[in-house]
Amino acid sequence: MRRLIISTLVAFATVHSAAQAATTLRFGHANSAGEIATDLFQEFADKVKERTKGEVNIRIFPAEQLGKEGDLLLQVKSGALDISAPSMPALSSLVPALEIASGPFMWKDWDEAEAIIRGPAFQPQFDDLRDKHNVLMLSKIWYWGWRNITTGPKAVGTPDDLAGLKIRVPESPVWVEMIRAMGAAPTPIPFGEVYTALQQKTVDGQENPIPTIFARKFYEVQGHLSMTRHMLQNNTIIVNKRSFEKLSPEHQKVLLEEAAAASAKNSKLQQERERSMLEDIRKSGKTAIVDNPDRDAFAAKMGPAYERLEARWGADNLKRAREAIAARRKN
Repeated sequence: MRRLIISTLVAFATVHSAAQAATTLRFGHANSAGEIATDLFQEFADKVKERTKGEVNIRIFPAEQLGKEGDLLLQVKSGALDISAPSMPALSSLVPALEIASGPFMWKDWDEAEAIIRGPAFQPQFDDLRDKHNVLMLSKIWYWGWRNITTGPKAVGTPDDLAGLKIRVPESPVWVEMIRAMGAAPTPIPFGEVYTALQQKTVDGQENPIPTIFARKFYEVQGHLSMTRHMLQNNTIIVNKRSFEKLSPEHQKVLLEEAAAASAKNSKLQQERERSMLEDIRKSGKTAIVDNPDRDAFAAKMGPAYERLEARWGADNLKRAREAIAARRKN
């Protein structure tokens, strides 16, 4: 009997110890139900739990339950939150040079952007995030889409077509300088007020990725969509440095591998959805699509914007990115 009691106590202690050893990481993000990212973040959490045999549990808080994108970023920095999924422009609030990834007409295509953002050209910025802000990258790449311009009054095929138009922008230097360089008037308006501003003609147009234009129904109140592909919208997955370092090396490896797998799956699914949404917009008949605007003419206007932004980003950082792009195109 005594031996049975001792065996039972040992078994209980073992189970209790294992339960205590389990780690729960809190993951807050801004995406809502029905979005690809929301499903993939949950899949990421499920895979981590499965591969660590329940020793690492990721609890998801979607749809801004814990705060807006910028708030979540600061929570990860402080350690109040373990994981989040901010855009690269949001991260630039901590390290301004990360905004280079959103540089207007910076990239030829997605493959080029992905290779260089993952490579050594951007590593000093990610090092600054780690060393100065306690933020580590689980994924440097989370494709969201190419940003394009919609307008109400007229179609836009060249920069001249934007002259005199008011274009809604986020309140961020890279957007303000880009639209100004295009010849339009940048008009900051909170994102939640964009549809009404377009409907009431407070502004003449706006710019966003196709999934946003489609989901927010901006095409219903804009007669024209120009496929300028002027800026890449790239998101990320980040983790608090201390939270990550508390995990065993094996569990750290699982987090990184599953974040990479989710990122790759997202890029494929999001690009497929981007194409299907564009066709749905086309079929709606509410918006005329300019498929081939003169992107070279737009890009040629960006010199003054880059000159003004260089001081914010750092000349060395911009030079490093441009040299990496040139080398890749040459090879």
